[in-house]
Amino acid sequence: MLNADTKTFFWTRLLLRGLRSGAAVLLLFFSASGWAADLTAEIPPGSLQPLFGQPLPATDSAARRTADQAAYRAWKFSLAPVIASQVLDVVSSYGMRELNPMLAGPDGRFGARGTGIKLGANAAILGIEYLIVRKHPRAARILSRVNWSVSIVTTGFAVHNFAIR
Repeated sequence: MLNADTKTFFWTRLLLRGLRSGAAVLLLFFSASGWAADLTAEIPPGSLQPLFGQPLPATDSAARRTADQAAYRAWKFSLAPVIASQVLDVVSSYGMRELNPMLAGPDGRFGARGTGIKLGANAAILGIEYLIVRKHPRAARILSRVNWSVSIVTTGFAVHNFAIR
């Protein structure tokens, strides 16, 4: 025989399962109606083209090339703050106690070894970014935003280091 707490738990669990499955049914219903609307839309003759081997119209490719060039320039422009913020962080950390054991020297302080590792890792990351941007030009827009974000955070660390000196 089930006690009152077990019954309550059972019915609550059953109700939650019903709500979840009901939500799934509603989602399926509404998405199916969207699919039906897509299938009934009128497709003009001659508008279907093969995916491969079809050149883009001149205006689309020119506009895309211009946008890619602008994104590439923005990515190149974003490299300066990244490099400057990393150098600022190195200068602000030099000689201080380092919490990262990979960058800490034998005495636990940030020194020449940590500087080489930090700047080398950043050079490698920026080199990988260059290879990505060269292969996929549209990635330049995202990577420039990532670079700006990294430079803001690193500059904040450097300001903190200067404040505690």
